[in-house]
Amino acid sequence: MERILLRNGIPEPMPRIESAYLYQTLHVRGRRPLWLDRHTELLARSIQELFGLRWVPDLRRLETQIAALLDANRHPAAGSSFVRMAFTPTGDLLLIPGAVSLYDGYALRSLRPAAAVVNYGVPYPEYPTSAREAACMLALQAAVTADNRAADNRAAEADIERAAVRTGVQAVIRCDGEGFVHVCDEAPLFAVKGKKVYTPPAPPSVERELACRAVEAARLPLLELEIGREQLARFDEIFYVDHRGLTSLSACEGQLYAAIITERIARVLNKLY
Repeated sequence: MERILLRNGIPEPMPRIESAYLYQTLHVRGRRPLWLDRHTELLARSIQELFGLRWVPDLRRLETQIAALLDANRHPAAGSSFVRMAFTPTGDLLLIPGAVSLYDGYALRSLRPAAAVVNYGVPYPEYPTSAREAACMLALQAAVTADNRAADNRAAEADIERAAVRTGVQAVIRCDGEGFVHVCDEAPLFAVKGKKVYTPPAPPSVERELACRAVEAARLPLLELEIGREQLARFDEIFYVDHRGLTSLSACEGQLYAAIITERIARVLNKLY
């Protein structure tokens, strides 16, 4: 079946999208996009600041278009699906169908990936752009390549030694030149020690705001502070939150992590909408 997107409300076959764009990815439950008002507020702000354009969406019309998009792509009416709002520098709004979720609502995903820490830069890191996503994918490819090389050849170089303990790398934690970590797979990062939850400073996002609310609702202390790469091994749990829900890391560079507090936060998160 050919997939359909909406460009400024008009259906068309989904092409390969080459141009850069700003985006928000929506969690749609039972045809209702969750937190649509906040997603559009953040997208409009980014459009104004980065593209110099003014965007004032009609939320009811947008909801109708999102439902029509999912119908056209034969997504189930019940449960959760994902839709990306992509805004191009030329002023086009694309509604792009994403995956159908295996879960109903925000969830703690059963997949627990291992992560690698990669020092890489992204253009305009404070904005959700397709370029930022592309940089993340390149970083993941580099981490997996290093992992495979290390498995085949136990080289002595420090970077390769660190890569040698990465088994099954499926996610990357972005680290800057000063050694501070920021996000995992370009999604807000959280770390747990005992019953305290830590998160590095980050630009506003719906997912980060929801996670912070869930931590507070679970009556857990939440501290925002810089986290150094070398500190990651001292935490008990690490998770990140995106449009799908919470993803708990199983390991990062040889350090194994639990998911006990993460499970507690996930149970609360699913009650916030």
